[in-house]
Amino acid sequence: MDRARAEAPRATVPREVSERGLALLWVGVAAAVALHNAEEWLLGMTGWIAEHPWLPGASLHGDQDQFALVLALVTAAVLALTVTALTRRPRWSAEVLACAAYVLMANGISHLVLSLLSWSPMPGVLSGTAVLLPLGALLVRALPPVRWTASNVAMTAGAAVGITAGAFAVATLLSSWTG
Repeated sequence: MDRARAEAPRATVPREVSERGLALLWVGVAAAVALHNAEEWLLGMTGWIAEHPWLPGASLHGDQDQFALVLALVTAAVLALTVTALTRRPRWSAEVLACAAYVLMANGISHLVLSLLSWSPMPGVLSGTAVLLPLGALLVRALPPVRWTASNVAMTAGAAVGITAGAFAVATLLSSWTG
């Protein structure tokens, strides 16, 4: 065997995860999102945003009650996805979960960066750094790698933004109806 072939990196074997392992990871993601959203609400994200009007998205957060509805809707969407993955066992389950790992890590990083920029701990920074980042890293390592194509990137970003923006839109609509 020639030296170049011997020193060439071996192709990585695709990681397989058992159905039980996949189910546990989905439950972990749902629990992490619920915990993170609870932290944002309990520590007063809307008040924190109001104290930092120079941050992007300050106008989106509304009042605490409206934001609570947004958080409940986002949590419900993740729970619905989790229940679907657990009960139907679709072929896309592991890939969607792997994509969600990157969304979790981006969320955790954004809380950390905004906390550093504002010199003030942003609600969600604790669970973002202690739960979302490590869980995201665990998911990336445990699940089969995602083949990142323009379509996958667009779908992942679109789903993350769509769920959040949709929750804000529904909360705004419901708040306007209830006065």
